[in-house]
Amino acid sequence: MSPMSSTPAGSGKIWLITSATSPLGFSIARQALRNGDSIVAGCSTEEYVVWKDSHDGNKNATADNAKKGQGSTKVDVAEDIKSLDVGILSRMGGSACLVVPLSTKNLTSCQAALAHAISTFGRVDILISCTSHTYYGAIEETSEWQAREQFEVSYFGTINIVKTVVKGMRERGTGGHIICLTSLAAQTGTPGLSLLTAAHHAVEGFTEALAFEIAPFNIKLTNVEPSIMTYLLTNPVHLPPEIPIEGQEVIKEADRVANGDEDDDDDDDEHLTPKTGAGNVRRLLETVTVKPHSGSNTPKANAGGPMASDIAAPFARVLRYPNLTPNAQLALAAETTKVIMAVAGKDNPPGRIIVGGEDGGEDGEGGVQSVKERMKAVSEELEEFFECAMSVDVPNAVVDEQGDD
Repeated sequence: MSPMSSTPAGSGKIWLITSATSPLGFSIARQALRNGDSIVAGCSTEEYVVWKDSHDGNKNATADNAKKGQGSTKVDVAEDIKSLDVGILSRMGGSACLVVPLSTKNLTSCQAALAHAISTFGRVDILISCTSHTYYGAIEETSEWQAREQFEVSYFGTINIVKTVVKGMRERGTGGHIICLTSLAAQTGTPGLSLLTAAHHAVEGFTEALAFEIAPFNIKLTNVEPSIMTYLLTNPVHLPPEIPIEGQEVIKEADRVANGDEDDDDDDDEHLTPKTGAGNVRRLLETVTVKPHSGSNTPKANAGGPMASDIAAPFARVLRYPNLTPNAQLALAAETTKVIMAVAGKDNPPGRIIVGGEDGGEDGEGGVQSVKERMKAVSEELEEFFECAMSVDVPNAVVDEQGDD
């Protein structure tokens, strides 16, 4: 029996969630609390200060009351979520919810969060690494800073928190389960998402090798891949300004809104993102992340986004959560949450699991079918160039050289 499955009855599992105020993180945290587990809810320093000031820390877990609260989680929050914040989770979980400031870009912050979790609950059974954001645009549109920042958050941030938690699990001999959320960008390439695709490929490569290192310590590792649209609409998105194609005028979104033809898709080529042909995805993201500025109605960011004063009108491209209601975001995250709950803490979890059905969704979005099609394409390409690939083997090369002599 694994250490995870031998925990005392009623104590539940201990979850560390890196971004508990993101729609995915919040959805997972809420379900874990409903299941009678305890959570360590990571949030930004700003969110932590606001929460601490408004609650005076009284709702937080402590080393003394954590054990008393385990197994008796009571949810007293209405289903109609108005915002996604740690205050709601704290009220839901009581002593079973520990709120900590956590920036995965900072190794010291990761270590401090784990130390706080250990001092409160004694261990961490499941890590949910779900901190990320997206820089979307043609490669010519993105800056070097944006490319590096994409990796700082999505890749190096993952390494920091995973490294910290693995060390804790190994030293205590408790075993555990590490779950990293990437997306189907880790399996397929999407125009305009080259930076995210590269970062998620890097995360999957890192975790795939790491799984062999940590297996002897009974630490499991799973990559969860939601659809690209689910990922984009439940994480902060940054849209850099479009660049014009030489000799072609790019119609700006503001002009189309002013002309009343923002929904006109009769001429898709006219609206394509320069250099990539990813206009449909870009227009979708623009629709849900930015709003035209009219009068005194200043656009407001959702939880986790910048303040309204940071958003320039009319169509600034800023790093923020998509302009969807919290309930809509939680609905998008529901499938992924269901999958995670089905595999988290199991003795033999999958190394990778795809979120989505065989048909790939109404819009051909990702899912199992997309991965199957990619694997089929790779297999066919291998067969097509099989002789060419085999011809350079060392034994064949030696024979060829002897024949020439």
